[in-house]
Amino acid sequence: MNEDFKLSDFLKLTKAEGAVILNAKGELIESENVKKAKNFAGMSSVMIKMAKEFSNEIGIGNLKQYVFKAEKGVFILNNFEKDFIVGVYSKDITKTGLMMISMDNLIKKIK
Repeated sequence: MNEDFKLSDFLKLTKAEGAVILNAKGELIESENVKKAKNFAGMSSVMIKMAKEFSNEIGIGNLKQYVFKAEKGVFILNNFEKDFIVGVYSKDITKTGLMMISMDNLIKKIK
């Protein structure tokens, strides 16, 4: 990832409650405010692999962003570059749009 990228700053920007950065193998690189961050990273990696296989199978192209809405919140996973994934979550569903836009803007900034 970009050396200028700070996960704590990204949390403030997105108003998310927690975030993780993991590599493509599901190994945790960094986390902020996430209990069991290593488990979160591993499970996120598995979900992304499954979603990629499904999207290829149904012919909709490469998935770039994954949004998971739950009863009490939302979490979003985004592929960054080839080898990194950033995940953010919030218990406030109204922050979904801001988190999605912030992640899109970060991708543009990194490229």
